Order: sequence, then C-alpha cells, then structure tokens
Amino acid sequence: MKTLAENKLFMPIKVGPMELEHRVVMAPLTRSRSVQPGSIPGDLMLEYYTQRASDGGLIVSEATSISVAAGGWFGAPGLYSDEQVAGWERITNAVHATRGYIFSQLWHTGRASHVSSTNGATPVSSSLNPEYWQDPTIKESTPRGWQQPSPHRSLDIREIPSIVEDYRKAAGRAKAAGFDGVELHAGNGYLNRSISAGRHQQAK
Repeated sequence: MKTLAENKLFMPIKVGPMELEHRVVMAPLTRSRSVQPGSIPGDLMLEYYTQRASDGGLIVSEATSISVAAGGWFGAPGLYSDEQVAGWERITNAVHATRGYIFSQLWHTGRASHVSSTNGATPVSSSLNPEYWQDPTIKESTPRGWQQPSPHRSLDIREIPSIVEDYRKAAGRAKAAGFDGVELHAGNGYLNRSISAGRHQQAK
C-alpha cells in the first residue's frame, strides 16, 4: 500500500493560478439552505462552507441560479442580486481566510423546473418534450414540496442572447463576490454556456 507521501492524491498541484496543497476537491452538493425569500446565502451556508474549507483546498459551491427564471429548486441560492453577492462574499472571505479556494457552480435549470420557483415564468428547454413533465418519477423541489416539473416550452433562438447575458452577469457577480472561478452545471436538461470568471480571470 502506498504511503501518503507516495500517493499523488495528497500531493500539491498547480491549477491555473491556484496552488492546491492536495487534489481532493469538494464537489457541489445541493443543500437548499439559502434564506427565503430572496435565495440569499445566510449564516447556515456560511457555517457549512467554513467547516469544509482547508488550507490549499478547493471547494465547488452548490448549484447557484443565474436569474429568477433560471431557478427551479426551492432553497437554492442565487447570483443575480446585490444581497446574494453580499451573502456569498461572506462565504468566500471565510474560505480564503483558511487559504482555501472556492468556485461558484452557475445554474440554469432549464426544463427541470416548476413555476412556483420561477415567479411564474414558464420553464424553457432546447426542445419540447411533454413526456418529461408527464413522467411521475421526475420531481422538483418547490415551496409546496416535491412536485412534477411544470410544462416547458422550446427556447426561441432570439432568446438565447439574453440567457448568455444572464450567465455573463452571474460570472461578473461571482467575481465581485470573491469566487476564484466558476463551473457550469450542465446535467438533467439544464441550459449552460461556456463562460468563466474569477479573481484571477476577467469576466467577459
């Protein structure tokens, strides 16, 4: 059996401008602990991330909505308001105080959504698939508990630039909040766009 000194998992590595002390990265885990209304990171989230920060370690945050219409999971935090930026800044400051790093996972839930979590906005997807919202095994977290997703519609090509802009703004807010970079959530019918930001990289 390899010793810790021989195991690369516990050896330092340089990732872009970051000097990680080890290669164990905390994956994003949806906790649904933001302050409502407003989807604002509060004290409970601050405690959660502070407990898990480590010297030279990297955390990827839970999925974070880029806009009200992009939200589809009750209790998930956002990055589309000044209050949310301020809440996240407390968290990134705490992580950086341990000499750790943290990325924001940006999120547009696409068809995996419910109108009660989007202020009534109809979920959008790349194509129309009624079987998705009719499937009783698919559930979304809503203010009223677990429910099947709301009927979605196909995204009009003319709407794409506005969603790209939402990602751009969210990346800029991630930078303002002190994140070291961003990751895009691209599973389960979500919408995403390749944009990156961080303390060491200018948001475009």
